[in-house]
Parts: sequence; structure tokens; C-alpha cells
Amino acid sequence: MSNIETADVLLSETINQSRYLPLSGAKNLRDLGGYTTADSRKVRSGVLYRSDALHKLTSKDLQTLKSLRIGLVVDFRAEHEVEREPDKLPEGARLLNLYMEDSSTKVWHEARKEMTKNMKTLDPAEYMIRTNVELATKFTPGYRQFFHELLNANGRPILFHCAAGKDRTGFAAAVTLRILGVPHEVAMQDYLLTNKYLLSAYKWEMFMARVLKGKKFAEGVAGFMRADERYLSAAFNRLEQDHGSFENYVWNGLGLSDSDIARLKKYYLD
Repeated sequence: MSNIETADVLLSETINQSRYLPLSGAKNLRDLGGYTTADSRKVRSGVLYRSDALHKLTSKDLQTLKSLRIGLVVDFRAEHEVEREPDKLPEGARLLNLYMEDSSTKVWHEARKEMTKNMKTLDPAEYMIRTNVELATKFTPGYRQFFHELLNANGRPILFHCAAGKDRTGFAAAVTLRILGVPHEVAMQDYLLTNKYLLSAYKWEMFMARVLKGKKFAEGVAGFMRADERYLSAAFNRLEQDHGSFENYVWNGLGLSDSDIARLKKYYLD
């Protein structure tokens, strides 16, 4: 089978296998398990979860997360986001805050005061591309700590999240999958699944925003919520530009040795 045919099969698996965990208070919670690596192994299910914010979790949601035996919750949100909407944690889980205030989070926070006017004039793509470049540069120390937490967890289930579960979380998920040997095209497809779950969950709110505040406003909000291949590609292009290759980013940026990578594969691959 050619490389192109193999990639097509893996992408088909990505689309057909459901990893979504429906909760009332979180709209973008997914298991990273089940993806096939280039050497035909599979990412282990039930150990790596990605999500949007957890502050709206119901009692039933918390019971569901408790059943997943999550030992650590990693929150990538900025400090003001955490203070305004603190996580609700499942019983037995430890919380680690890795505060990341990227460009889109900052402008969104500042625009809240005059949201209608500001959202009509902002270009979401400009900020989202800038944000993803920052994820590959400015926030490398935070991601370095994240991956060492994965090592320290020794395979115990971890949930990581930001506000929408899209960019800060999406970059962490994509890098994790790439380290484990999942092809880039499949990691990108996982990132784009946010559009299926998060955007669809807020269809009514987006419709009302369009009715009450106009098409331009609604399109601006949707632009910040949407996963776009250009955004995540900007992060990977920048890390390859700065480090020469993805592998060099993993070694020099994230500080992971070959033995560390082998341990991650031992913990997170079947």
C-alpha cells in the first residue's frame, strides 16, 4: 500500500471512530485513543482526554469523569479565565494550571467590554494564526512541563483542556499524537473535529447572535471558535522553521530524550 493510500485509510478511521464523550457542561471532550500510528500500533483508549472548559460540569458530568479515573487535570487557560470560571474537578483528580494568555485570548478578553463593536472589526484569522505561532514559541516552557507531567503520570489517565478545547489544547493533542507516531494528517483531522462538536453545540446561540447583533458580529465570534487547518499549520510551520524539524522541537524545545519518547509510547500505545 502506498503512503498516500495508507494516509487515506488512517483518515477514514479518524472520521469513522467515535471518540466523543457527550456531557452537559462540556461540549468538546474527546478521547485521543484509537488512532493508528505509522507503524500500525494504536493510541491507547481511556488515558488521554482533551476538552473545553470544565466550569459548567454538572453532578452527573463529574460522576462520568470520576468513572474515567482521571488523576490529573491540566488547564492551559490564562489566569483571568481561571479566576472567572474555575474548573470543577472529578473526585481524586489533581489540578495543574499552566497559564497561557495567547493573542486571541487576550483580545477576546479585552473585547468583552465592547463586544458588539469590537467583534465586527476584528479579523479572527489574524489572531488565531498569531496565537498558534505563540503556542510553538512563547509557550514552549509550558508544553515542556505538560509532557513531563505525562511522563510522571506513568500511564494514569490525564485530561487537558483550555477554554474551547481548540488551540492551546489542540496543539498539545497534535504534538502528543505526532510524538506517538500518528501521521500529521490524522493529527490535523483530530484538531478539525472541534468544528463537528463545539460549533454544532452552539448553533442556536450563533443563530441568535446573528439575529440580535448582525451577521458581521456572528461571523467574528464563529471565526474565533472555528478550527481551521491554517491555524494549526502555522504552529507546525513555525516550530520546524525555528528548530529545523519536528523531531528537533521535541528534543530541544520540549526536552524529551529518546528514552522519554519510548516511555510515552509504552504508556500511551497498545
